[in-house]
Amino acid sequence: MKRIIIVFLMIMPNFLWASGSDDELGPGLYADFTTNRGNMIFRLDPDRTPLTVTNFCGLAEGTLPNDFRKPGEPFFDGLSFYREAAGYALFSGDPSGDGSGGPGYSIPRETGALISAGAPGILVMDGFTTESAGSRFFILLEGDAYLDSKYTAFGRLISKGSTLKKLHRGDTIESVRIIRVGGEARRLKFNSDTFAEHLAEAKTAEIENLRIINPQLADAVLSLGDEKQKTPTGIYYEVLKAGEGGVPGHGAQVSMHYTGTLLDGTVFDSSRERDQTFDFILGKDGVIPGWIEMVMGMQPGEVRKVVIPPFLAYGDQGYGPIEPNSWLIFEMELVSFTEG
Repeated sequence: MKRIIIVFLMIMPNFLWASGSDDELGPGLYADFTTNRGNMIFRLDPDRTPLTVTNFCGLAEGTLPNDFRKPGEPFFDGLSFYREAAGYALFSGDPSGDGSGGPGYSIPRETGALISAGAPGILVMDGFTTESAGSRFFILLEGDAYLDSKYTAFGRLISKGSTLKKLHRGDTIESVRIIRVGGEARRLKFNSDTFAEHLAEAKTAEIENLRIINPQLADAVLSLGDEKQKTPTGIYYEVLKAGEGGVPGHGAQVSMHYTGTLLDGTVFDSSRERDQTFDFILGKDGVIPGWIEMVMGMQPGEVRKVVIPPFLAYGDQGYGPIEPNSWLIFEMELVSFTEG
């Protein structure tokens, strides 16, 4: 009898997926999606992915400030499934409808989730190399455990799997309602203070992980100070001196001063040592992608210290004294620019 019970528990998630069971919910936190094809209920994981869940629920309930909705307005209501990978995943959470939009920010990717992307019906944050997109997510139609190393899974479909099978690109999310069952779930808050607390914890965990993987990189990031920022593409930077006068666009002629160093402190190049600016046409001359991203956000006179990942620098090929897969540190100043 014991063996029969164990086997039943093992197959029960797949049974719920197939049957669309809407049995009474047990204690926990849930997201109830109402779509034009019906509703779906996902159980969320606030314990192991607190920042991701706080962000998603805060947007759903309109309690987190963002660039798309007014305070108090649910973020996801009325958004479409803007992309479909046939038989694999459905993508939503983007107000622009093309995979480039969001709430105006990204969040660190959380690791260690109990939920695995290796099953259908998993709710996963879309994102970038080391960051999760602020609001974009996808729902897996087919499990893919490989995604666990690249994205944050934070919810599991437990009811109405038949609805997911009916959804396609162009279908609409009418609403996302957050359901709290039990005292622990009802005590959860999804406001700016809670978000800031979990964001700080996630950033600390990120540095701790870096220190294990690459101590020199962790030291370089920490050297940026308390005002450091991180782009969605994974560049860390700090503005050392503010500038003014607008930012250059694609095709602008720019003049820069810079000093480039490796993580071990070795200086590999410096325009200041040559006492000659580095001049190039933005987006046309052969400049590493990390530089282009930084310069397009700088104003004349601005000085930044930046830490650029290998894939936005010289990648696995390296260049001269720069070994393959090297992170690079630059102190860079935009001296002037002229629009093309």
